[in-house]
Amino acid sequence: MRSRTVLAGLTVATLALGARAAEDSTPSKLKAAEEKATPGDQFTNKDAGVVKGTVKGATGNVITLDVGRKEPLVQVIVKDEHAVPIVQEGQRQPLALQQLREGMPVRTHFRNEGGVRVATSIEVLEPAKVQGQKR
Repeated sequence: MRSRTVLAGLTVATLALGARAAEDSTPSKLKAAEEKATPGDQFTNKDAGVVKGTVKGATGNVITLDVGRKEPLVQVIVKDEHAVPIVQEGQRQPLALQQLREGMPVRTHFRNEGGVRVATSIEVLEPAKVQGQKR
């Protein structure tokens, strides 16, 4: 009697999982890409602008910035790394995209290209300037 109850419970659970999987119409390739994507909003309706925040990640050609409470994570696309200067105060040589590290404060100028933020320049700031304080 006990084994029938367990078997019935497993059958119901299996049917419930199957029904839930059938409801999700997202293709498996797209779902896998979405799961790997860095969270953040890369879209804009402004023609151009500035995003100031700290780097959360720089993968491939996408920089994810933590900009505060209103928009916790914002993404900026770097279309051509060689055309976008990444400068740091006090440094003569520009930085490479791979040199951006988590926690670095940056100011990114962007333009709207098809609704996506595309970086035109990136400036690494001193931590005090992000908070609005001067030394």
